[in-house]
Amino acid sequence: MAFVPEEKITHYLLNVEHPDGWGKAQEFRKRGYNESNIDIMIGDLIGVARSQPVSEVKQSEYGTKYVIYGVIHPPIGDDLLILLVWQIDHGRIAPRLLSVYLQEPK
Repeated sequence: MAFVPEEKITHYLLNVEHPDGWGKAQEFRKRGYNESNIDIMIGDLIGVARSQPVSEVKQSEYGTKYVIYGVIHPPIGDDLLILLVWQIDHGRIAPRLLSVYLQEPK
């Protein structure tokens, strides 16, 4: 089963003070995701992993990365098109979330 470390949400995806992730954090917060509903956000991200096909597979020194595009339905506002990067680390069987990228609607 896919795994989303809670720290990935609290320290990165919802952290408006993160030097790299602040823009994503602002967008996710604007759409109603926050510390009180982390479980919903995690469920939405895992839902994309379960329901969408893998678009790309890459090998890294740490394991195999999987790129998946999908749509999440946030608590507030319009749907978000996202790109997820998951990785199955060497010696593991479950993918863990590495990153989330917001995509522009086409």
